[in-house]
This record gives sequence, C-alpha cells and structure tokens, in this order.
Amino acid sequence: MIRFDRVSVVYDGETTPVLRDIDLHIPEGELCLVVGRTGVGKSTLLGAVNGLVPHFTGGTLRGRVTVDGRDTAHHPPRELADVVGVVGQDPLAGFTTDTVEEELAYVMEQLAIPPEVMRKRVEETLDLLGLAELRHRALHELSGGQQQRVAIGSLLTAHPRVLVLDEPTSALDPTAAEEVLAAITRLVHDLGVTVLLAEHRLERVVQYADRVVYLPGDGTVVHGPPAEVFRDTTIAPPVVGLGRLAGWRPLPLSVRDARRAAGPLRARLTDVPVPPPRRAAVAGEPVLDAKGVTVRYGP
Repeated sequence: MIRFDRVSVVYDGETTPVLRDIDLHIPEGELCLVVGRTGVGKSTLLGAVNGLVPHFTGGTLRGRVTVDGRDTAHHPPRELADVVGVVGQDPLAGFTTDTVEEELAYVMEQLAIPPEVMRKRVEETLDLLGLAELRHRALHELSGGQQQRVAIGSLLTAHPRVLVLDEPTSALDPTAAEEVLAAITRLVHDLGVTVLLAEHRLERVVQYADRVVYLPGDGTVVHGPPAEVFRDTTIAPPVVGLGRLAGWRPLPLSVRDARRAAGPLRARLTDVPVPPPRRAAVAGEPVLDAKGVTVRYGP
C-alpha cells in the first residue's frame, strides 16, 4: 500500500538529509506506529506519504514514494485526497465548517460526490465513530476526543485507503485518548484502512500497532514488529522498559502482557525488602534551585 524506495529528503539550505536512503513497505490494513525523538524526521516521513513533502514544504526528495500505486512526486496532495487522509495535531485548526454533520460532508463536496451518496456516507460515519448524537453540535463545543473523531470521520467519508495521523492523542486526557484509539483500531480491523500514526505517548498505542517505524535520528529508519524493534531503541514505553530490565522475551507491549510474564519475577522478589518511601518535602523548603540558566533556540 505504502512503499518508500531509497527515499532521501534534504530541505533547502541544509546539507544533511532528514531522511536518508529509506526502504520501507507498509502493507494494506496495518496500523504502523512511527516513533522517535523530536526533530528526527517523523513529520517529514508522514508528509511524504500524501505529497506535502516536497510539494508544499520545499526541499528535494530523491527516490520514490508510492501510495496505492501513485507516485507522490507526480501527484500533489489534491490528487491523493481520495486515497490518503491526514489529521494534524490540532483538529480544530483544520475544520472548515461549523457543525459535525457539515464537516463530515465537506470533503465529499470537494470531490463532487453525488448528494445521495454523501447522505449515506455521513450516516455510516456517524454510526461508526459514535457521533450520531453530536451531528448538529457546533465543532468548538466538542471535547478534544470528540473533535479528533470528527476530524477522522471527515476524511473517512471520502473512503480513503490510508490515514496519516500526527500525534492524535497528544492533547487528550486518557479517557479521550482511549476513545480515539478505539475508533482508529476499528477502522483497521473492520474496514482494512492502513493507518500511519506518529505518537510520543507510546504506552497508549504500542499494544495496537502491527509495525513500528523507528527513526534513530541519523536519517535512517528501523522497522518491524513492535517487540523486536523496541529491543534496542533509545525510547520505549514504560512497560517495555520493565521487560528489558527483567529480561523477558518477547517484550511485553501492554500491562496485561507484563502481568502474565511477571510470575517468576514476583517469586524472586518475595524476600527482597521494600525500599523506604521518599522523604516528603517540608513546607517552605526549596525543591529546586536554578542559577545562571540560559535557554537559546535556533543556531
């Protein structure tokens, strides 16, 4: 479905490529988690999937990125809108209408889909994402989780085969994040949509991922099953860190996985004394001292 063939991206004015000689294939119907520290090129990788890189960002893209057989170098984002849908970090900033129902219909209007088809798809999407009761609500009145589901739904009405999501739960509380991730996994499992998702809060989503693409920061990528990729990454969700310390194989990807593997560890720790609790801070006692601190951004 998505294929990177020796892809490198260099932005104007830079000599070091953000992405370097990447070969990557993401099959149809997978949830692919893109991970890495800030500034390693995750957004560039996502942007290359729908042609934002380099058509709008500038720079030079070498190699070939194809989505459902279409070369993104020859198809700008407007020509990929029926195949790839993109949801940014702030869904409210991307809305173009006032109410939920109007937003779900907007993309179809731009694609000149017949009204009777539009009505059917809006109803299907409202039911699929649990938005039926919100159909007439103003978008600015919705919670963060509801706004994310509307943003995803507005793309689904165009029946894309690929969804690209840039940190969809970064601004959400745990309950809202669970709602959004439940909707995303339903799209993968029930509709066969391919999802490419970048996220910093790995503990929320790693258990749902079929594949992890890790960007170490040198322009390359490491990809494969989550339990294999996270063996050597510099970042990992806490439960994976616990698995590393305990030497578990395969590494746990959820609390349930860790609990099932923890029996022998609990037995070994039975006679180990519990460390004393940390001393509570005394009222009025300084908890942080900072002197001569300088913060500078940019070169």
